[in-house]
Amino acid sequence: MSVATGLRFRSRLAVGGVLAAAVIGLGLLASGPSATDALAASGKTSKTGAAVQITGNGEKVDASGASVVIRGTASKISAGGALVDIQAKVDGDVEAGGAQVSIDGDIGGDLHVGGGLVEISGSVGGEAYVGGAVVRFNATAAKDVKAGAATLEIGSDAKIAGALYGGGASVTLDGAVDGVVDVWGAAVIINGKAGGDVTVSADQVIVASTATIAGDLIVRSKNDPVIEDGASITGQVRIEEPRPWFVVPDWLLAVGAALIAIAGAILAGAILLLIGRGAFEEGLGKAAFRPVSSGLIGLALLIILPIIAVILMTTVIGLSFGVALLMVLPFLLVAGHAVAAGCIGMWILDRSGGPRSAGRLIVFIILGAVILGVIWLIPVAGPIVAFLAMLIGTGAYLRTLLHRMRHGAGLPPV
Repeated sequence: MSVATGLRFRSRLAVGGVLAAAVIGLGLLASGPSATDALAASGKTSKTGAAVQITGNGEKVDASGASVVIRGTASKISAGGALVDIQAKVDGDVEAGGAQVSIDGDIGGDLHVGGGLVEISGSVGGEAYVGGAVVRFNATAAKDVKAGAATLEIGSDAKIAGALYGGGASVTLDGAVDGVVDVWGAAVIINGKAGGDVTVSADQVIVASTATIAGDLIVRSKNDPVIEDGASITGQVRIEEPRPWFVVPDWLLAVGAALIAIAGAILAGAILLLIGRGAFEEGLGKAAFRPVSSGLIGLALLIILPIIAVILMTTVIGLSFGVALLMVLPFLLVAGHAVAAGCIGMWILDRSGGPRSAGRLIVFIILGAVILGVIWLIPVAGPIVAFLAMLIGTGAYLRTLLHRMRHGAGLPPV
């Protein structure tokens, strides 16, 4: 794996991890009660609903909803939703996740935030852990700030008393950091001030004329940094070879992904046979004899179901149902992968159409899963073929479930 690829891979892992936190926050919408609020215990306010508004009075606050607005004072805040807006004085920690998160207040403890668009201002007394697709940090922080995003902006109003550790595709430092700065990404621009050493691992590094670095500037890149006239660097400027954080050959990553997919298809097939062998066998037949129409159904499902789910989530009545629909899609895709694997194995080993034992069906799934895994390893065309096979399996299993529901056969019978 090249250094640039390693950096991009690392950035995607960081962003993916913190966005997962946002998805978990959104998952609270389906797990809580309907649009009601309750005092769970003395000193704690919990509220869940489509549009949640809380004015705290020094207690602990837990909130989740499509829109969450928190004002006043609190001892601690935990919030999740599509839109989260916190403007409060908090004695302890703040935890928040959502598609769009805005925090502007006085936070005495640590800050943990993940989301699509994250904007932080005000002050943070503890450490800040922030991540998302776009992160804009304009707060005063008493301790370290650790952030990861596709686009990470440390704004001109940011004043970080500790260190800054960050990464992303694009990283911009406009504010002031009293401690060390250690950032990585595809492109890093430094316009602000650093009180200690600055270490940058990036393909492109720009130190603007407004930049002030009290320590050394250490650049780990295959390209020379651009240091504009007027930039103040007290220490040395050192250019070093990039240090890949995790050296794994591309072929090994591909083999690992294929092995995971093989194991997943076998496990999913075994579960489907256990809970509904009849539906699974019927799905094999539809995939084998109606591959084109099944593939089109699978493609339509992949496109239409998320759109319907998002539309439902914008309404009060359909909020929980929309979240549930999004959770159904991964199940159907995994089931489709197992059906496609079983169909391939059946086509190779047994096209008689006669009765088959559960053990023989498992053999079909194993053989087909291995074949799909090998196909996946073929450059360019392989993943496309494997994806099309999964769509066929998904469409076949979905039409089987719908057929059984219409004819009262059960969903699914054992």
